[in-house]
Amino acid sequence: MNLRLAVALLSVAAISVVGACDKGGKPTGRQVAPAQPPAPSTANTGAVAKATPTKAAAPGTAAPVRPAPAARPAPARKLPAAAAANKAAKRPRRPAPVARGTKATPAQTAAAAKIPVPAKGGKNPRVEILEWSDFQCPFCSRVNPTMKKIMDTYGQDVSIKFLHNALPFHKDARPAAIAAAAADRQGKFWPMHDKLFANMKALKTHNLEAYAKELGLNMAKFKKDMQDPVLGALADRQQAIAQAVGARGTPGFFVNGKSLRGAQPFDKFKAVIDQEIKASQDAKKRGKRWIAERLKANNAPLHSYIYGGKNPPAVPAKAKGNNKRKPRPVDKTVYKVTYDPAKDAMKGDHRKALVTLVEFSDFQCPFCTRLNPSLDKVMETYGDKVAVVFKHNPLPFHKDAPAASLAALCAKDFGKFWPMHDKLFANMKALKVDNLKSYAAEILGSKAGAWQKCFDSGKYKAQIAGDQDLAGKVTARGTPNTFVNGRKMTGAKPFAEFKTIIDEEMKKAEALVKKGTPVAKVYAEIIKNGKVFEPLDAKVNNFTFTADSSTFGNPKTAKVVVTEFSDFQCPYCSRLGKPLKALKAQYGDDLAVVFKHFPLSFHKDAMPASQASLCAQDQGKFWEMHDHIFANQKALKGIQTSTLVEWATAAGVKNSAKFKKCLESGAKKAQVEAEMAEGRKSGVRGTPSVYINGRKFTSPSGYNVNAFKSVIDKYILKKK
Repeated sequence: MNLRLAVALLSVAAISVVGACDKGGKPTGRQVAPAQPPAPSTANTGAVAKATPTKAAAPGTAAPVRPAPAARPAPARKLPAAAAANKAAKRPRRPAPVARGTKATPAQTAAAAKIPVPAKGGKNPRVEILEWSDFQCPFCSRVNPTMKKIMDTYGQDVSIKFLHNALPFHKDARPAAIAAAAADRQGKFWPMHDKLFANMKALKTHNLEAYAKELGLNMAKFKKDMQDPVLGALADRQQAIAQAVGARGTPGFFVNGKSLRGAQPFDKFKAVIDQEIKASQDAKKRGKRWIAERLKANNAPLHSYIYGGKNPPAVPAKAKGNNKRKPRPVDKTVYKVTYDPAKDAMKGDHRKALVTLVEFSDFQCPFCTRLNPSLDKVMETYGDKVAVVFKHNPLPFHKDAPAASLAALCAKDFGKFWPMHDKLFANMKALKVDNLKSYAAEILGSKAGAWQKCFDSGKYKAQIAGDQDLAGKVTARGTPNTFVNGRKMTGAKPFAEFKTIIDEEMKKAEALVKKGTPVAKVYAEIIKNGKVFEPLDAKVNNFTFTADSSTFGNPKTAKVVVTEFSDFQCPYCSRLGKPLKALKAQYGDDLAVVFKHFPLSFHKDAMPASQASLCAQDQGKFWEMHDHIFANQKALKGIQTSTLVEWATAAGVKNSAKFKKCLESGAKKAQVEAEMAEGRKSGVRGTPSVYINGRKFTSPSGYNVNAFKSVIDKYILKKK
């Protein structure tokens, strides 16, 4: 699937660290000066930070309006006009739901601001967690067990308050938020909260009313409150506050004002909560006044909205007519997309086809199934002049897709690839092994036992891996990607777009045939000089590794040395730590990681952060400080020495006086500048820049474990 689109549905990218619902797709993994706007991420680093006000993002479209019931047939007997009018007047009408973006009156907004935020936990707490959530966001539901664990662990020391951030692409989230607020008026917020999350795929108006009945609510009051514009204003105001303080995705948390983004694990919350409890104990204060005081100190803008009575800027409605994206320019690059007619599933005869379409697909990708009608229309329109080849590219976040590909290829052994292909796409939400066995029995009948042996043996795993490797080489980063005589078309394109390119390629192929190229060899002739992406540069750079280098493992004895040039203020750099730790765990002493500093000029606080990490290294705590800085990355802006000293202590640095002296003296600046010079000499222009055994490594799928592993095994360790 197109990854820019996929995150809107899945909220997880291959290099994602933490789940979060947000607008957007997947970052490029590279930051260049000046910073290029990345394709937005659905996940984030979980930074603990002071949030700053940001420009509010457009919320999107209006909430869906319940369709009017179908007109009843006219009665046989006509009523007099007066009687008909009276009957119509008596017939109850369901009021239309309050639309998203409807401007509330000042009185409604003021009334909404006075509604108490639903809370649970301590009545006189040391720590207050403000949770912004969305009842249609799957990541929000996953954090609920963590919230329970927090309450079980800290008891009366912590209070959790729930606020709404109904994202615009979750069409039923805003009505659900209003339903929760209506239930709150009858003292049933938390039961409704649990009910909505347990049924997040069924949040239409009739579902909400059914849940209200199950909870024993006064239905007349509930229905009336559902139409109350004050509750609509409440949902909109809380969303506007979230936008104003930078919490644009869900779930978003503020722990005494310190930001935690995404469905973070308990340990992430614990680290911040423990700090805030200690601050409370040191100050010998707790309760509402302490919470307000602490919120103001940690996050003044948020304090002004929550406790200061300030109204946030309204979330602007998206302007009509500006919703369409500009079409991408036609890509005329020809990629060397090879196939094997003996191994690959095909429609059409490759010996007769003038145009060949090679599709990289994933049986769990909803966009791939939308492509199938276009390809069917291609075959119907062009007949023997075209052929369609199916290549497998199961994406890492589609856990059932690899087994589905294996099932389809085993079915191919019995001439049933395409029936299995259709069955899998028709049942893409049911692709567990038991489901696959059931489909095989249905399609293959008595041959299902032979299919089972093929499937259990993993016979085609190598072929699937080969398809994925080829996808990387031709930059087929997501699914579906279709190559028309080597020209890439990304996404579920309509037939008309295919027709335009097929017609162009048909003319080129016919010209080759006229010049004497046999039809069966046209495709090979067209792609023979096609573009192929190589993950490792040919140039080998010789980096210096000294006793002062920041290393994980021994770069002088390791078979594989991963050198990263990084910047502590670069958001993409923060995502490298997890996959590199996983690699180290897999390869042990055969792999070493070397961190080299490359603070970019427009990241003013990256240089002091680099020096701080090296001062921590003097006391054997580089990687602990490295992790702590990245975890608190957003708090680097305007960082003070005193804060860096606090962070060093939290990272395990014992002698804080020695650390402070090192930092204030600038003793490590020369080392940072030397590493920057080394990076520039080797072609580093942005961060992160990664080298494997001195060769620049670039990955179309991002710096994830699988991308590293495939390159290391194939190019460095020469594993087959």
